[in-house]
Amino acid sequence: MFDKLKSLDIDLLIFLNNLGSEQFDSLWLIITNKYTWIPLYIFLIYLHLYNIRLKIRSIFLFFFVIGILILFTDQSSNLSKQFFEILRPCNDESISRLIRVVKTGCGGLYGFFSAHAANSFAIATFFYFILNKYNRIGKFLFIWAIVISYSRVYCGVHFPSDIIIGGAYGLIAGYIAYIFYQNLMKNQSFFSKSE
Repeated sequence: MFDKLKSLDIDLLIFLNNLGSEQFDSLWLIITNKYTWIPLYIFLIYLHLYNIRLKIRSIFLFFFVIGILILFTDQSSNLSKQFFEILRPCNDESISRLIRVVKTGCGGLYGFFSAHAANSFAIATFFYFILNKYNRIGKFLFIWAIVISYSRVYCGVHFPSDIIIGGAYGLIAGYIAYIFYQNLMKNQSFFSKSE
């Protein structure tokens, strides 16, 4: 059963990865770069803080929860990679010759599960629930997370299973962070609208 799933994972990787072409490689390298999206993160934070107008201590709490969320998903991915020791496709000699490796560096030896997928889906989920009350942009964040995740397959640095598990992990982590954030605001009376 496991061998069949692994074979399907490899076949799907080869198919999705080979859909790419050199003329689009630079675009996907920009998409997969985590620093590309800093303006989006700033915009999402601005949307929330502008619409809610938090007190200073509540703003710190907001940033604290976001920081913990990203640290948690990112480090969980790193621990998972060290525990499972599943080679990235670009590091697996039996697969790397069958795919297009777009990135100049492979990004580490192991790839299960994708930190890019976990982080982007965690952010998308957290901000979906935060912004959903007063802005419809939240639902489009999932399209953004899917594009980010696909960029890792496009570049040849992750299997589809790395992305699926990472994305699911990020969804759960983002929702838990949202619940945690809401409970902190309610139970500790940090949240208040300015007059």
